[in-house]
Amino acid sequence: MKTVLVLDMVAEMDLQRLERIEEKLDKLSEAVTNIARVEEKIYASTKRADRLEHRLDIIETELDEVKNIVAYNSKTVAGVERIFWVVISAGASAIVYFLRG
Repeated sequence: MKTVLVLDMVAEMDLQRLERIEEKLDKLSEAVTNIARVEEKIYASTKRADRLEHRLDIIETELDEVKNIVAYNSKTVAGVERIFWVVISAGASAIVYFLRG
């Protein structure tokens, strides 16, 4: 009788111990799942940042090209403006010369 009681107590203690181990394993499994989710989010964020950085590089290149075009156009417009004012001045001088005369 005493032996049966002791065996029952040992079995009960083993059962409780196994339940605690199962709970800890469940928590550990949940933690590993959460870590995997976080890693996926980090990976997706990294990929998105890489894409944005690539697009930014392209935009910077295009901006440099536009700056060069604007500089060239500014010089051209300045030259055309000078010619325009020379022609206007010559026309005004010619009108004054013929009216004077």
